[in-house]
Amino acid sequence: MTNNSSYPLVKPILYLSGYTIISFLGLIVNIIAIWLFFFVKKLRSPTIVYMKNLAITDLLLVCTLPLKIYSYAVSASNISPKALFWMCNVTGSFLLLNMYGSIFLLTCISFDRYLAVCFPIRSRHFRQRASWICAAVWFLNIISGSAHYIVAVPKNDSYSSCTDNQHPYVTQRGPAIGAIGFGFLVPLAVIVISSVSMLRSMKQSQVVQEGIVNKVKVIRMLGTNITIFLLCFLPYHMILFLYQFENNSTLGEAYNVTLLIACFNTVLDPFTYYFTTETIKNVVKEEFKAGKKFLELSDQSYEKNRPIISS
Repeated sequence: MTNNSSYPLVKPILYLSGYTIISFLGLIVNIIAIWLFFFVKKLRSPTIVYMKNLAITDLLLVCTLPLKIYSYAVSASNISPKALFWMCNVTGSFLLLNMYGSIFLLTCISFDRYLAVCFPIRSRHFRQRASWICAAVWFLNIISGSAHYIVAVPKNDSYSSCTDNQHPYVTQRGPAIGAIGFGFLVPLAVIVISSVSMLRSMKQSQVVQEGIVNKVKVIRMLGTNITIFLLCFLPYHMILFLYQFENNSTLGEAYNVTLLIACFNTVLDPFTYYFTTETIKNVVKEEFKAGKKFLELSDQSYEKNRPIISS
């Protein structure tokens, strides 16, 4: 591995400032979000279950950032190499664990919105299993994160193996390709397909045609969610992809910058909460009413035209 230059392109003070801002804002907004989701009785739906877990994941990520801040605040000469090795790999592992947890839960939220809008009645029973799906996401994420740590992290106390807070798995092709494919491209495909399907469904939706639901707000919601997802996670995975072909100091610096950008997702997720709860609530309520009325009319029509069988 090529070590970074002694003259970094990005000064440590910028990382310190960035992670400090994320820690401060992320702690506030996610504590407020968790309080609202758990204690406001009106907020009860499968989508809210995913949002609760996402807020918890974001809060856990924020709680790991003080170690990240401290590692930038001190120099290698002021702390033992063993402590630096431990700090780098623990913070790196927790950051990756919570980052991919956020990605999977954002994907679940997008897919749940798609089911709620396009199939409000038929998907009702499946959507009620949101808690079990979240448990599966946590289990899968922890198992994959542990596997990456076992495979990728060197079994020594050399801080050079984790230079400049760079998690060593980025240079391991197997874990890196798995993270790019399963951890980013598959969720991105689900989010894009779900969003496009929602837009198509809205064109044929009676509640949209009658002006009960504002289509502009729905488009704004979908656009905001995809933009936040791409803004936070695309740069990081692009650098991760480039690492499989080249490794130099500039790429190492870009990795640290994109990891900082990815962590900013903890501050932007509340925008997802707002647009989702504000827009999807009206869409699902009206679509469900329309579907229920249709079923009632169908039953009435069947009873009226049912042939009478004489005894």
